[in-house]
Amino acid sequence: MGSIEDNTSGGSYGYRMSKMALSMAGKSLAYDLKGRGIAVAILHPGLVQTRMTGFTTHGITPEVSVQELLQRIDAMTLENTGTFWHANGEVLPW
Repeated sequence: MGSIEDNTSGGSYGYRMSKMALSMAGKSLAYDLKGRGIAVAILHPGLVQTRMTGFTTHGITPEVSVQELLQRIDAMTLENTGTFWHANGEVLPW
């Protein structure tokens, strides 16, 4: 929902805009903090089986999402700071 390029369904205007605003803040922080040796991760947890998604059977469990997000965080470097990552390791389009 935070990708402009990957929007194939429309709708959810406020939700989509809030996600894009967070991505912009993360990208700006990555630029501003890189000189201090601080990497910034912009992360998408995936389609997670939660109340918000109606506990969809097409998603992943919260536990799997957390494990994958921790892997993304552990892989953060100053070279990939400010990148928009899916929990599964895929770089997401803006």
